[in-house]
Amino acid sequence: MAKTLLEIDQLLRAGDSDAANVELRALLEREPENAEAWYLLGSLLRRQQLWGDAINALNKAKFLNPEGPAAHAIESIYEILSFQNTDLMNP
Repeated sequence: MAKTLLEIDQLLRAGDSDAANVELRALLEREPENAEAWYLLGSLLRRQQLWGDAINALNKAKFLNPEGPAAHAIESIYEILSFQNTDLMNP
C-alpha cells in the first residue's frame, strides 16, 4: 500500500532510511510535482552524504516551491562541502 508523506516522515524519524527512500521514490513516481516529497528525499540523501543527488532533489523542490526550505538546505550542503574540501581552495 502506498505511503503518505506523514507515514514516510515517520519512517525517517524512526531511522528507517531505506524504507523511506523506497517510499519517497514511489510517491514521486505518482506525484512528480510534489515539492515536499522532493525536499524530504533531498534531506534524506543529505543525511546519507550523497551530496550530488541531494542537491538535485533539493533543486527540484526549490523549482516547485521557491518559497520553501530547499534553498536553505542547498546552501547548507555547499557550506559543508566547502569545509570538507579546504585543500582545493588553497593549493
